[in-house]
Amino acid sequence: MMLSYFASLRDVTRKANEEWTRPAATLGDLLRDLIAAYGAPFGRWVLLDGANVGPAVVLIDSQDSRGLQGLETPLKPNSDIVMFPPLTGG
Repeated sequence: MMLSYFASLRDVTRKANEEWTRPAATLGDLLRDLIAAYGAPFGRWVLLDGANVGPAVVLIDSQDSRGLQGLETPLKPNSDIVMFPPLTGG
């Protein structure tokens, strides 16, 4: 599975993208593995109260995980995951 990070998440992981080879059945499994790898600063971006995705936006194969099944969204070995902090501006 290919993971891409933008803005603050790229700063935390120190990489723009990586191929993730560990099995992850759901988005929640993947995020918990990534938090174990990158620590609490990463976790603050990707998990809201430990039960929901957020505040970062997580796209799975170009679809926003919040419009899918959230942390229970099933993943495939060839899924493309893109993560970026919420966008602001005006």
